[in-house]
Amino acid sequence: MSYNLIKELISDILNLDDIMFSVNSGCGICEVKTERGLPIRTNDKWMTIGNEDKSWHIHLNLELVTTAKFVIETRQSGMKGYSIRFYDSKGNIALRANFVKMYDDSGNLKSAKSMKYDEIFRKYGKKEVISFSA
Repeated sequence: MSYNLIKELISDILNLDDIMFSVNSGCGICEVKTERGLPIRTNDKWMTIGNEDKSWHIHLNLELVTTAKFVIETRQSGMKGYSIRFYDSKGNIALRANFVKMYDDSGNLKSAKSMKYDEIFRKYGKKEVISFSA
């Protein structure tokens, strides 16, 4: 199975500022602030995001990741949250890319930030759900 589409989408996400990855272990959540240009490597079914010799990195089992979903949701604050969520075949979130710092200090959406999210959405066909299945 080719994992190029997953790798391309994650690469596009990592080319943006103010992204936080969330990984849910089932017993807790790890949140990681990313940096532009982090390396991504694939070896068989495993993707490594980040540097293994630095303070953190993520291993993602690509064999289990079946879909990605673009999500814009209204939070309790009234502000919208933007994310791209990667799901396994059971509907569990394997990895979540949160677009953070989307609002200024006055609570106004930063148009440049929302445009970056929209650009990725358009690049992948304006589909809310992307399937990685063969």
